[in-house]
Amino acid sequence: MKPNKKNFCGGNFQEWLEVLLTDKCNGKCSWCIEKEGYHPRNHVSWEKLVESIIETGKDNIILLGGEPTLYEHLKPLVSALVDFSKNVYITTNGSRLTREYILANLNGIKGVNVSIHDYQLLENQKITGLLLEEDILKQAISTFREKSVTVRLNCNLIRGHIDSESQIDSYINFAKKVGVNSIRFAELKLDEENFVNLYEIYGLKYGINNEPFGLGCNTEAVINDMPVNFRLMCGLQTTKRIVPEQPEQCRKQVLYYDGQLYDGWQKENKMATKEEILKIMQEVADGKKTDEEAAREIEMKTTIISPDGGGGCQY
Repeated sequence: MKPNKKNFCGGNFQEWLEVLLTDKCNGKCSWCIEKEGYHPRNHVSWEKLVESIIETGKDNIILLGGEPTLYEHLKPLVSALVDFSKNVYITTNGSRLTREYILANLNGIKGVNVSIHDYQLLENQKITGLLLEEDILKQAISTFREKSVTVRLNCNLIRGHIDSESQIDSYINFAKKVGVNSIRFAELKLDEENFVNLYEIYGLKYGINNEPFGLGCNTEAVINDMPVNFRLMCGLQTTKRIVPEQPEQCRKQVLYYDGQLYDGWQKENKMATKEEILKIMQEVADGKKTDEEAAREIEMKTTIISPDGGGGCQY
């Protein structure tokens, strides 16, 4: 089965290079997909990273982590890439974004994605372990906008937080209040307990569907005058959807901080613990999971996967 051509694993976004800049993070998100990600022991210099980026020939560079603002050589790396006429983007939890930090370290970037998963910042703190102050956030966003940097909020849909149409509407109002350009709402990857299904919220509205591998995992909308991107997870990334039959995937190269290009995002070799398996089997006994769902979850937790089984796509 071939993926939708607009999907990450369908060949879209090939002009982008994702860079895992650091494995350091000051957050504590329980569902973080990088917890099981591959973390090389070797760290090359920022000069070598720039050299490796330039060698790929890609023009659009997105800096990821971990938390990329914790990378101690961010300023010279960004400056060098801008000097090479690269379009530099960064995805951050926002914890270090002050006007002073932006002016000192992020001159010349094209866009920033700020990951905030609840419009109530105290609730976002419960998720990430980081307390953002609205006034400082507004000032940071204003600083970016003054420099014609596009700002998007990334919101992972989490049960008990942003998990309904009314909650999404409230988040959009928050985004308009702080002054961003757009929002991405994404379903969780490999987190069954907290998974929020966009199809159950909207049905086929806004191009959302329940078979994103074939019908498209990315869709655009405008809601309450705010541009919104919806990011769906297919059956390769969640047990909540059917696994595609004999899936064909196009992987993107990812540059890691060891200076090496990899065929998609990598996962560490990992085996599920006895406790994890017993918990899943208890959920079957309690009627919370079917036998089929349990078998798939155990398989996803115990199978050694490298590269990542989701076509190399990342948030």
